Amino acid sequence: MREELYLQIYPSNLVNASRMEKIGISSQGTGLFSETHLVGIQSGDLPASQDVAEGVRIVRIRGGNRPGNLGRVWKVLTWQPRVFLRYRKQRVAMIAAHNVWVLPLCHLLSRRVGAMLIYNPHELESETLTMKGIKQRAAKFIERRFIPQCRLVTVVNEPIAEWYESTYAIERPIVVGNIPIVVEAETRLREELGVRMDEMLYIHTGFLSLGRNIPLILTAFAGSPHHVVFLGDGPYREEVLEAGRLNPNIHWAEPVQPDLLVAHVKEADAALCLIETDNSLSLQFSSPNKLSEALAAGVPALCSDLPHARSLLRERADRWVLRNPESELSAAIDAITKAECDAFRLSWPGLGSWDEEIVPLTTAMVRALGRKESVDTTVDAYDGAVSDPVTGTLKSESEKE
Repeated sequence: MREELYLQIYPSNLVNASRMEKIGISSQGTGLFSETHLVGIQSGDLPASQDVAEGVRIVRIRGGNRPGNLGRVWKVLTWQPRVFLRYRKQRVAMIAAHNVWVLPLCHLLSRRVGAMLIYNPHELESETLTMKGIKQRAAKFIERRFIPQCRLVTVVNEPIAEWYESTYAIERPIVVGNIPIVVEAETRLREELGVRMDEMLYIHTGFLSLGRNIPLILTAFAGSPHHVVFLGDGPYREEVLEAGRLNPNIHWAEPVQPDLLVAHVKEADAALCLIETDNSLSLQFSSPNKLSEALAAGVPALCSDLPHARSLLRERADRWVLRNPESELSAAIDAITKAECDAFRLSWPGLGSWDEEIVPLTTAMVRALGRKESVDTTVDAYDGAVSDPVTGTLKSESEKE
């Protein structure tokens, strides 16, 4: 094992940072690094150091402390140089920027310590709902300036990979999707909500914010005989609670740990993934966690017309993808039956596993660091096939020798 660190850097408090944690644990498992640090911002009474798994820890570093929107900007601006100072004299093998705004910091730090630079955006960074005007121009400038300096770029799906490849004339990024790690657990969601087994229950997981058609969902379920539960928190929480006071079939449930989401989704008949795509290319190309959580649970999801949803659902897309949720949602809710949801469960082939999903990235990391022997012929779930540490292609049992 190298006596060097792998840093993943993201300007948040890293609470429920499931994607970073999964990548960190899998990367640490290659044997390339002495430790993997997920580096974020100290917030409230969260611990400055928090173990995630063997060799993987969250490291929170303080930024400035001022109120308001300007205070949040100030916190990030003062946090970045403190991250640099923390690691500038340490032995670091790789640094991954998980957000466009930390790319310059990660590039500077990688030059200082001689580390390899990776860019791991969680979405199409410069095309989100909040990217407008000078902010968007700054984000595109940063990406155009620093992406060519990155040894590896990873994205969450093929449409975003194609966009980055064509926009910045780079090698096609590695796709690492959002397949959740499934933990079997006993849950009592229906019991806690008072929803009988013979009643239809829809579930919406994740942050309750703009871009998810939450007001449309509340309107569609008001007066409906079917139930819906919002499992998550966010700015729309009060609207959900108020709708629940007026309609006993509308429920809110407190967020759960990310590794327990799939177990909770399994109690529902169907899920909702109604991303608003009109004003954001990033949302049009998105791979929503709520969709992955539903399909990992074997539960059908009513979806917006996302390319990623169609690629996963394939022949099932005509039934479960809504071209215009605003005009189609109410009718779809009325038409779908428990028998249809049960039939989906029985026929769904499965989403795959995170262990399969991460292989292209870990193989590329091993190859980039010149430590092909460390891959340990990473066994994945393809009937005993192994990944060739040089090409990343799969070898069958007969070819292993």
